[in-house]
Amino acid sequence: MGKSRYNDGHCCKESMKKYKGIYPYDDSRVKITVSGGSDYINSSFIDGYKRPKQYIATLGPMSQQLGDFSLFWKMIWQQRVEKIVMVTNLIEQGSHKCEQYWPDPGTSKAYGEIQVKSRSEDEYAEFTRRTFTVTTGTEERALHHLHFTCWPDKAVPDDVTAMIEFRQRVLSTPSTLNGPTVVHCSAGVGRTGTYIALDILTTEGETEKAIDISGCVHKMRQNRPNMVQTLNQYQFLHTALVYSLTFDCKQIKGENFNQYMNKHTTQELITQFKKLQHTVETRSKDEIEAVERNRQHLNKNRANADIPGNENRPRLYLNLKPGASDYINAVYIHSFRIKKRYLVAQTPLPETVLDFLTLVVQERCSCIVSFEADMDKQKNIGIYYPAANQDVLKKGVFDVSCSREDKKNFYAERTLQIQHKGSGTPTDRTIQHLQFTDWDEMMNIPRSTSNFLSFLNVIENVTNKQDDGPILVHCFDGAGKSGLFCVVSLLLHKMAVEHEVSVLNAIRKVRTTRRLAIPNQEQFVFCHECVSEYISSFDVYANFNEETRRP
Repeated sequence: MGKSRYNDGHCCKESMKKYKGIYPYDDSRVKITVSGGSDYINSSFIDGYKRPKQYIATLGPMSQQLGDFSLFWKMIWQQRVEKIVMVTNLIEQGSHKCEQYWPDPGTSKAYGEIQVKSRSEDEYAEFTRRTFTVTTGTEERALHHLHFTCWPDKAVPDDVTAMIEFRQRVLSTPSTLNGPTVVHCSAGVGRTGTYIALDILTTEGETEKAIDISGCVHKMRQNRPNMVQTLNQYQFLHTALVYSLTFDCKQIKGENFNQYMNKHTTQELITQFKKLQHTVETRSKDEIEAVERNRQHLNKNRANADIPGNENRPRLYLNLKPGASDYINAVYIHSFRIKKRYLVAQTPLPETVLDFLTLVVQERCSCIVSFEADMDKQKNIGIYYPAANQDVLKKGVFDVSCSREDKKNFYAERTLQIQHKGSGTPTDRTIQHLQFTDWDEMMNIPRSTSNFLSFLNVIENVTNKQDDGPILVHCFDGAGKSGLFCVVSLLLHKMAVEHEVSVLNAIRKVRTTRRLAIPNQEQFVFCHECVSEYISSFDVYANFNEETRRP
C-alpha cells in the first residue's frame, strides 16, 4: 500500500508552487508543537545507519512558505538540533534557492519566541562555518551551521573530495543533545539526499565492509520522495563512495602526523601514490570536448603541457582582436581560504608572451611566482621582463621595466612595472616577481623542505599586503612544479585552521583542474615531509597561522 502524502491547505500549496510534488509523507514528516494553527513544515525524518530519525531533510527556508522563519527555528529547538548542513547557495544562476534565515555576524534576531545570536562566520573557498547561540526563555544552546558552497544546482561538484572532507568536518563538529542533523538544499531532496546517502553508506561500509547503494536510496525515498534526484547525483554518490571507502582519505591530526609518518615507510607512501595514479576522475562531456579543442592550439601549448578545459580557464579579453582566440594555457585553483586564489599557467612560449602579459594585467594579479630558474638560458621560453642589460621590454601594447634583481639564498626577487598602452590613457601596474631557484631537476623536487616552506611564507607576506587579485604561478608544463606549490600551500593553510590534513585529498583537489600535478612519487613523499616540517616549526611560518591567532 502506498504512503499517504501530507496535505495541509495553504502551507502545502505554497511548497507545491515552488517544488511540484515535493512534500512529505505523513508518517515521516516532522510535526511542530504549536498552540493553535497547523503543525506542518515541509520536513521529513530520514533514518540513518542503525539510527532512526538521524536526519531531518527539509526545504531551503523561504519566506513565501515560512513567513518570518519562526516555524523553522521552532523545529530546530523542539528537535534539539545542534548542526545544520546547508548544501545550496542562496542564489544560483540568478534564481533564489533559499533565503537567509539566520542573523548577520555579530547580531541577534528574534524568530517568534526564539532568539538567535550569530557568534561567528568564517568563509573559506569551499564552505562557510557559522556558530549561533539559540535561546528561548532561560535555556541557551549552541548551534553549528556548516554551509557547503561549491555544489552547483542540478549538477555535481567537479570532484568528490570537497564533499567527503565537508562530511568529515560535520562529523567532527561537537554535539551533546543527540538530536537529528538538519540537512537542506533548495528542495530538500537532490543534493540533500546525496549528502545524507554518502554519510549513511560511508558509515555502513566502514562498519560492515559492504554497502547497498540502491537499497539505501530506496529506503530514504520511503521517508521522503525524490531523495537523490538525478542520475548525475546517483553516479556522483558511487564515485564518492569508491574514494571514501577504498582510499585512506581520513584527516590526520597535526599532533598525530609525525607518528603517522613514522608508521608509514616511504614504500607505503609510494604504494598510496601508485593507487592514486590509477584513479581516473570523470570529466563532463562538454569539458572533454573543450580539452580536445584547446589541444589544437599548437602554437599556444607545449608538446607535453597539461591542457585545460574551459570550466576553470580564464578567457583573454583585453585587447582581443576580432576573430582571435581567447585561449591561454592557465587555470584557476582554489586555496583553502579563497576561491580562485591561484592562476596556474604554463611558462610562456616565445609566441605567447603577449598573452601572458595580457593575463597579468587583465586579471589584476597580485604577484608572479616563477619556477623557471634560468629563463634566459632555456630554449623555447618566452621572456616577459627585460634582461639585466635592457631598460624596457616592449611587447605589443605593453612596456615592461624591472627593478634590479635581489638574489637570495633560494629565490630571486624583483619588481616589475608593466605599462599598458591600450585604448585610452596608459595604465601602470607594479607587481612583485618571485623566482624559486632551489629545484633539484634530477629528482623533480625542491632541494629542501625548509627553503620551500620559507619561499611560500615570503609569498604569503607579499600577497597579504595586496589582496587585489590571484597569485600567478607558472612552470614549464603548467603543472609539474606549480602543482606542488598549490598542494603544499593548501595543506599548510588547512593545518593552520583545522589542525588536520589529508595529503591525498589535497592532491586530488588540485588535480581536478591540473591533471599532471604531483607527477612523481618523490613529490608525493615531499608533500608529506613539508607537513612534518611545518608542524615541527609551526611558529616559524607565521603567515600561514593567522587564523589561529584570531581572538
